Amino acid sequence: MDSVDHGARSVGSLRLEGLLPDLPPANGASEALGAGVGAGVHRGDRSSREGSPGGSLRRQTRVDPAIVVMSHDGVPPIVSVLIATRNRGAELQACLGSLRQLEYPKDRLESVVFDNGSTDDTGRIVRECYGKMAAEGWGRLAHDRSPQNLGAFGGRAAAYRLLGPGADFVLSLDDDAEPAPDSLVRLLAASADPRVGVVGARIVYWDAPTETASAAGDFDARLGRFAERRPAGATACDFVSSCGCLIRRSVMDALGGFDGSFFTSHGDVDLCLRAKARGDTVWYEPSAVIRHRVARGGTRTPERVYYGYRNKLLLLGRHVPARWRPLVWALYAVGWLPKIVAGSIVRHRGVERRELRAILLGALDGLLGRCGRARWFPP
Repeated sequence: MDSVDHGARSVGSLRLEGLLPDLPPANGASEALGAGVGAGVHRGDRSSREGSPGGSLRRQTRVDPAIVVMSHDGVPPIVSVLIATRNRGAELQACLGSLRQLEYPKDRLESVVFDNGSTDDTGRIVRECYGKMAAEGWGRLAHDRSPQNLGAFGGRAAAYRLLGPGADFVLSLDDDAEPAPDSLVRLLAASADPRVGVVGARIVYWDAPTETASAAGDFDARLGRFAERRPAGATACDFVSSCGCLIRRSVMDALGGFDGSFFTSHGDVDLCLRAKARGDTVWYEPSAVIRHRVARGGTRTPERVYYGYRNKLLLLGRHVPARWRPLVWALYAVGWLPKIVAGSIVRHRGVERRELRAILLGALDGLLGRCGRARWFPP
């Protein structure tokens, strides 16, 4: 593992002050969650919250780099950016380039890149980018590589183990995503309340940045139903996307990080639901914007179809209470499975055997609780 450490950890409790300029909100005023002071080892947030607990958050269109979230010891929290990557050298280079534009003190930033067995020039690109970031005074830069593909969440789980001991927050970021310069400060401001464990950004399409790709997710455990909302203002929700979300380090440690057994998808939903189960709030902050190079509707391959459906059923098995599980399984057997099979037939105007096989194998393995890398697909 390559690691460069330039920063030292200092600990302070949270002090919230209305320090952002009194300018119009980026996406409408949003209500803060509550208490004005939080204790613990996590460093504080120089928030844009005004007045008493529960007051509104003031926003600005651009955050001055000198205006940061402060703690009692006079320094902003350390934020470690966690990225898992595989064969996306050019996209990763753009992603790291966007991190260099963050309006935040560089000595309070860390970067952790975990390479999932890339066969392109990812290693060279990381070294070159890290050289520039080290010259800019980044606090810590870590990079490691697996000889095999561990999947998006296997990679995130491995990257979590590379975090430095000083990080107060973890910014989970996809390797083909690029945060706006002020996005980190906005996410930290939304994390000012110590009860907030996870804050998700508004994920927008790279080629259409006014269109939201991912926002606030809801989960109805009684019916096993997942849904997404796209509110204009900040709100509590059940889950957000790991493409761009800020996680309090103490919460990350309590949960043991992302569960790598999901391999490619739904690991972020699982982490958020586990955080909520221990009493943490999951929050969506639309004023923090991250652009994502993703196709509308996602990329549909048999492998993606398999993991998507399998992992959805794994989530249900883990997060639906036992007393409701028989009803949920019955609903999925008579409604969900026939619907997705029929949808596949309509989409392909006939039976596409590879996709139908992926659907049925995903459903079977999900019901049986089989996780990790599937043996049905090549490594």
